[in-house]
Amino acid sequence: MPQRDLTTGSVPRALVGLTAPMVMGVSSSILVQTLEMGFIGQLSTQHVAAITFTFPLTMLLTSIALGISIGTSSVISRSVGGGDRSDVARLGTHSLVLVAVAMAILSVITWWLIDPIFEAIGVPATTMPLIHSYLDIYLPGTVLFTMTMIASSIMRANGNAAIPGIVMTVGAGVNLILDPIFIFGWFGVPRLELAGAAVAMTLTRVGTTLVMLYFVYKGDMIIRSQIFQGMIASVRRILHVGIPAMATQLIGPVNAVIITALLAQHGERVVAGFGVAGRIEAVAAIMLFALSGSIGPFVGQNSGAGLPGRVSSGVRTAYQFCLAYGLLVALPLVFFGETLAGLIDDDPKVIEVATFYLSIVPFSYGIWGVLMMASASFNALGKPIPSTVLSFTRMFVVYLPLAYLLNDWQGYRGIFLATLVSNVLVGIAGWFWFRSHLKERERMHAYP
Repeated sequence: MPQRDLTTGSVPRALVGLTAPMVMGVSSSILVQTLEMGFIGQLSTQHVAAITFTFPLTMLLTSIALGISIGTSSVISRSVGGGDRSDVARLGTHSLVLVAVAMAILSVITWWLIDPIFEAIGVPATTMPLIHSYLDIYLPGTVLFTMTMIASSIMRANGNAAIPGIVMTVGAGVNLILDPIFIFGWFGVPRLELAGAAVAMTLTRVGTTLVMLYFVYKGDMIIRSQIFQGMIASVRRILHVGIPAMATQLIGPVNAVIITALLAQHGERVVAGFGVAGRIEAVAAIMLFALSGSIGPFVGQNSGAGLPGRVSSGVRTAYQFCLAYGLLVALPLVFFGETLAGLIDDDPKVIEVATFYLSIVPFSYGIWGVLMMASASFNALGKPIPSTVLSFTRMFVVYLPLAYLLNDWQGYRGIFLATLVSNVLVGIAGWFWFRSHLKERERMHAYP
């Protein structure tokens, strides 16, 4: 399973080769999560609200792992471009150890803090047992999920995107089969409801983790002896990008906690509607998520090989795709958003909230995608601070102040309008900033 060289050949073909397997894997995972929300919607609107309340917390843990994943991809892809295979394997091993230890500790801490966290954001006492039933099982499985994530990053940084895509797709299929069995109690299995969704996810994670670790091992992407030698140096390099990337990723969950608390003032059904819209949005933005995961290895390898022209060409191609795709998916959501929301939850208020969100926010998806590409590319170049600044500005300088202002004027509709405005303004800023940075690097020939 040799590495794939992304520093030669057609730029669009290289990006398609990386992105296509990612689309398959990401789309299957997101589609299953959306269908799972549909299963949960058959239980009750309260169950939908409960799972929506957990999103910020689960996003928080995922964001920390994503920071490590981004740091891993950045340093490994640049080492691949520079031709240092021993460094590649050492970094891969140490990134897996780092994420396993970090997530084991954080999962325990999070479990201890479940009650005070959700009481602070205004979760009704009647909903707390539902949240516990899900998180008490979900949290122990976080280590497995994040190790799979890091193993996937290792393979993609080496130019091998097919295996992670296939494993994600098969895992999503298994999860989909197990979901109704454990949620509704089919085939003699006890009816576990929200706990069943967590059980299905955890069992799937066991399988995907073992498979991904096998392929990473067989592909010589990790070292097989003296595992801890040079660990401190590797961790420093990973976290040089990883810590700012964590900060960037954590801004989203922190913002989600605040926004969820703000929406909770309008009732559980508004929170549920927001959750339904979020699931549909995740499906609509599949291609953007996949491309943002692919542009990093491409930029990293080419920067490591000293090819600034290919970096510019790749990023420009990604921008063009994002703008075209954003428009392509926005129009169907405007016309069919109500129907899609109704498939997940039949409560009229939930449908009303989700439909309004899907009638305005999707028009910012294209420029939001541009922001994703700029942020991922900054990280791949080993320059994570601009990505953090852009994310901080989007959430705390533009989105939250505007959300509070428009909430007083238009209620929850104003909050959704603030999402649209912040995506557009900061997406444009990200485009200008990365373009300026690339021009400066090309002028100075500053690639390593």
